[in-house]
Amino acid sequence: MGQESRQDTHRTAIPAGPEGSSAQWQRACHQCDLLLTRAHAPVGQRLICPRCGAALHRNMERSVAHTAALSLTGLLLFIPTATLPLLEFSLFSFGAENTLMNGVQSLFAEGYYWLASLVLFCSVLAPLGKFLLLAFISWGSAWASMARPVARALRWYHHLQEWGMLDVYMLGILVALVKMSDLGKMSVEPGLYCFVAMMVVSSAATVSFDAETVWARLARRTAAADKGASAQSEGMS
Repeated sequence: MGQESRQDTHRTAIPAGPEGSSAQWQRACHQCDLLLTRAHAPVGQRLICPRCGAALHRNMERSVAHTAALSLTGLLLFIPTATLPLLEFSLFSFGAENTLMNGVQSLFAEGYYWLASLVLFCSVLAPLGKFLLLAFISWGSAWASMARPVARALRWYHHLQEWGMLDVYMLGILVALVKMSDLGKMSVEPGLYCFVAMMVVSSAATVSFDAETVWARLARRTAAADKGASAQSEGMS
């Protein structure tokens, strides 16, 4: 039983009372908008809405460590993805290799500056920024002195995560494979495999990342640091 039974267990959130609950933090269910007392699910368990049964919070084991490993993996995969060719198209004696930046450069050359900037941001800068922020948050949450920068990085991550559209870029590659395969020879290059791996790692990092676990970790580190500082000051006095 062990691990599997522990992962399947869950706790039901407590509805907020009509009176005397203004001093407590509350959260609204994202499905039925029921106000609930804010609670952090235990490790390996889920917090369930008592009215609709929606999962409000799932506290995965070693969430921060998994997120750190996945973000570093994504950064390592980003290097070959950005430099190696994704596809190679050949027609008679003409051949061309397409990289992650070729499309952006072509749009800039044609004068589509706004579209090129949007593609550059969504397909290159946003995924890179997401991996960098997740790595910084996972590392910085272990130190009480990094609480303020980590909190700022968390806010930036929540704004940035919706702009990383690797799946849309991948859909464009698949459309190119289907549409242009009849015109000439299309071959898949190593960069595309790295791109697919980076997309999978990005999705896994999004699933494993839990902002509430990071906030709770920062609170513990800050409380321990304050306790140590107060104990030191009492010892000196």
